[in-house]
Amino acid sequence: MSHAVAVSSLTPKAKGLILLFLATVPLAATGALAPESGSRSFDPAPSPELEPAEVVRIQVEALRKNTLSNDGIELTYRFASPGNKRYPGPLDRFIDMVRSAPYDRLPNHRRAEYSPMAVSGNQAQQMVVIIDAEGNEVGYVWVLSRQTEGAYKGRWMTDAVMPAERELQRQLTQRSMSTDWLFGPSTKIPSVFGNSIARTVDR
Repeated sequence: MSHAVAVSSLTPKAKGLILLFLATVPLAATGALAPESGSRSFDPAPSPELEPAEVVRIQVEALRKNTLSNDGIELTYRFASPGNKRYPGPLDRFIDMVRSAPYDRLPNHRRAEYSPMAVSGNQAQQMVVIIDAEGNEVGYVWVLSRQTEGAYKGRWMTDAVMPAERELQRQLTQRSMSTDWLFGPSTKIPSVFGNSIARTVDR
């Protein structure tokens, strides 16, 4: 059975990041997360049966359990949308990107906390606050889309993973809490785990 992580159970910093994120997303939201291990079996590959929250959970858990041969990063790459795979290119380049700042805190992190999933049509987003190997908290926003054509039609896949704290702080600094940067036509997110950050129209 799906369940949501209670915000009240998070650490103060994690709670603050998630509450701030949710304040910018006045959209239909669901707290559905991937089932606990053993509650349902499925092949860890893009599938029409997987909800966006399940895709995020699969990737985050794969990164947490990453091996010396980078099996976890390879699984994460498997769920990158076709358009975004063109940016990092082959898997070896993707591995280098994930192992570089600001994403190098994701592999082999200790644990993760999930905000409710926000969904708008064929787009979805979720804040994930991870506790890295050193015990530090850092937030990321997973941005997904449901593919509308090609071999992956109907499957939720990842378009981008953005360092949340940096982007949200920029929003506060600009005093712009619009959701344009999330779902608006001005948003440009050309890569997964890249250096590009969604751009917001200056106000």
